[in-house]
Amino acid sequence: MSRPCCSHQNPGLANPVPGRWCRISEVLEIAISALCSVVTWEYTIQNELPQRHDGVPGEHHDGSNAFSFRPSPGLMLFSCLVFGCCVSSFTHRRQSEDPFQFVVYLVLLGCAAMVGYGVRAHVHLILLGYLPWATCAAMAISISGHSAYRCLKPDGATAGQGDEEKARLLG
Repeated sequence: MSRPCCSHQNPGLANPVPGRWCRISEVLEIAISALCSVVTWEYTIQNELPQRHDGVPGEHHDGSNAFSFRPSPGLMLFSCLVFGCCVSSFTHRRQSEDPFQFVVYLVLLGCAAMVGYGVRAHVHLILLGYLPWATCAAMAISISGHSAYRCLKPDGATAGQGDEEKARLLG
């Protein structure tokens, strides 16, 4: 028997159908992961691109930018830790609901690594730039794929599932 998303240990208290708060927490985890990906991307770009004579990375920022985001090493470390926690929480909570999650992660991370290698990006940029974005995309595909499946699934399957859930709660 698979464990539903955001359920509690006591099945009498748990809502077997994922609620709105569960979906909101998943979207929030993706948003936080994307924000952390911005930090890791910017930090890595600033430290891996060849420096111009004025100390600004060559192909990324020019002097005309009004907004320049330069994350510190401490912010980079914090972002990596938060990113890892968000991805771990998301993956653990959805693993029973999404049996193809590992495959989606593997395909997207492999594609991101191949793209990074294809554009001759430095290994640090691939690991800390491309792969976090691919992970965020895999998380978004996991949610959107299941949402599309629920919308497209026949109504009879939903009614049968509701009866089964009622019998489980009552019996």
